[in-house]
Amino acid sequence: MNPVRPIDSPEAMVAAIRHFGILPFFRCGVLGWSVEELTAPGCWFSDEEDTFLGPWDWKIDAVREGDIAYGKYLGGKAAFATVEWYRELMNWRRSQPRYKMAEGGRYRATTAHDKLMKRLAPVALGAIREAGALEARELRLICSANEKAPVKKNVMDSVIQFLQMGTWTVIGDFERVYRGPELTYRGWQRASNTTPDELFAVPILPTATSLSNTDPLATALTPAASRAKLIDHIREFFPEADSKVLERLF
Repeated sequence: MNPVRPIDSPEAMVAAIRHFGILPFFRCGVLGWSVEELTAPGCWFSDEEDTFLGPWDWKIDAVREGDIAYGKYLGGKAAFATVEWYRELMNWRRSQPRYKMAEGGRYRATTAHDKLMKRLAPVALGAIREAGALEARELRLICSANEKAPVKKNVMDSVIQFLQMGTWTVIGDFERVYRGPELTYRGWQRASNTTPDELFAVPILPTATSLSNTDPLATALTPAASRAKLIDHIREFFPEADSKVLERLF
């Protein structure tokens, strides 16, 4: 059993994220390991107009904690992770040739999707690094100019997901969008894309002598050891978890 308080507030959601270190937003194949499954009854979805928006809005509070990474980086779906565990995922993912395409690394792209990522991911990542943070609509304009043709929204969504899966980018912040004559908020949000390096950067102290006090994203482990550490960590909470599911996620 995992002694986690049911998620019924932003504080409870952040506490659950910190408890597990890394937590998927939706069901992922490991029973009980998701915000969706941990959310208290009545807080996940509601048809009542005046009710609160639950985790769909509380994710903003989590992102603004300052040390929690949010993005579609577990099986292509949304997840949260504290810096302590995100850096291990980053160490593993950035070592993979397919994701190195985002920095122009050599990779034999054979599918139409990968060929598109090979062209657009470096453009998008370079733009985000230069600007610090960009929204999807801004990235579409930049990539369209590079392609000399319009880049569709679904294509841009795929590029952003690819960058998040590669741990090159995360969600930097959300802006709530109010619509209509009464400026009503119904969970509409605009997200900015930034790099984890930018989001979690800290000044390097002249007297710093260890990885922990120079770079919060640094780890002394090999990429393979980082992946094994992540899988072992989740197994501590869920011993019966299917190995194939964990390997697919990490």
